[in-house]
Amino acid sequence: MRNYLDVLQKIEETGYRAWLVGDTVRMLEMGIQPDTITLAIDTQDMYLVARHLGTGTVDSRGPYPALRGELLGVTFRAFGLRGETIEDDLACRDLSIEAIAIRSDGGVVDPFGGRFDIRNRVIRLTGDNVDLIDADPLRILRMLRFAAEFEMDIFWKSESDVRAFLEVYADRMNDIPPERWGREIMKGLHRRPHRFIELCDDYDLIPYFLPELEELKSIPDGKTQGRSFYDHVLEVLRIIEQKMDTSKIMQNDAFVLAGLFSVIGTRTLDGSDRTRIADHLVNEYLTRWNVPSQVIDEVLAIINGYKTFYKPVTEEYFCRDVLEYTPDAVEIALEFALCVAESEGFMESVKDTLEANRWGLDQVLRRFENVKLQTEGSTRYMTGREVMSLLNMKPGRRIGELLEGLDMAVGTGKVANRAAAENWLRAQVSQH
Repeated sequence: MRNYLDVLQKIEETGYRAWLVGDTVRMLEMGIQPDTITLAIDTQDMYLVARHLGTGTVDSRGPYPALRGELLGVTFRAFGLRGETIEDDLACRDLSIEAIAIRSDGGVVDPFGGRFDIRNRVIRLTGDNVDLIDADPLRILRMLRFAAEFEMDIFWKSESDVRAFLEVYADRMNDIPPERWGREIMKGLHRRPHRFIELCDDYDLIPYFLPELEELKSIPDGKTQGRSFYDHVLEVLRIIEQKMDTSKIMQNDAFVLAGLFSVIGTRTLDGSDRTRIADHLVNEYLTRWNVPSQVIDEVLAIINGYKTFYKPVTEEYFCRDVLEYTPDAVEIALEFALCVAESEGFMESVKDTLEANRWGLDQVLRRFENVKLQTEGSTRYMTGREVMSLLNMKPGRRIGELLEGLDMAVGTGKVANRAAAENWLRAQVSQH
């Protein structure tokens, strides 16, 4: 905390008052150390502050220009006050737990009882002000995201106000741009995906951002009496969430999104239209949600490939997948198969196969990792230029084919060092 206060004092030497605000104060109150601190400064001219400080750059892309920089070894982002005073600024913030400020002398400004709500694990609209929702209905999703992530209860009045608003103005949810939905949904899924989707369902929000998920409620999964495909999705997300705290791989965005989209758009888990429909919906929604294309590709790889691992898989297959996608994507698909098996109750019948496949994948990854150890970080024993020199060949498609073949030979254990790689290449040429 001392270092953060020093940053405030350094900024105030420029003649402008500054406060720690928002996520920074909330995290400190929760005992979490923030990587980047958020500040409010009593001027709107961030360029002027940057000039006085002699550091930082101004990002003017959003509704409020942000000064980003580093002071005294602390990374910060600073915004101008919204209103005349710090109290005015805090009143504009969505939730009481985000409407707290700390002055440069260490004093706390908490006009809406945010610290009390943090201690009592309550999510409350700032000042119990329903006008905040009227000004931006997406704040409802943000409220649910915080409640899910921090496992807090929603204050009874905030719940009542939000439900009353939705009864009358639910159609306003349709006016929210898809990319804004996507930003909050991705944050909501990142830590507590099962709880977040449950809360969205409780407030009848799912039809506004993913109607195909809502439709699954009326489609029986055909395996368990009284269970729908929607229940299937929720159970997969529950298993993923359960393991998130112990497995870093579960926190991958692609992993969670695969759980959300794995059965959407099809009436049977094994339907012939499943891949086509799933691919279309994943691309459509995740593109609109501004999800990076690499993550979208990983989601598709998981959804289309996880069932493969319920049967024995060869090292050649793992090798091709690792080279086509990434090691992480293949590991995630295998872990996803495990989660689905657990959620569907057939883990015992595939446990040995999954373990054998896990061992096979580990061997392939170990061999590729060995290349990096021997070559100080390179992913191949030889470059294309070195191959051309060794074989006295000119550039062309054949060089690419040889390098791809060499990758397969490395992954399957046929080549384990530079000398073996050279011998393998010479053998390929002599065979032709």
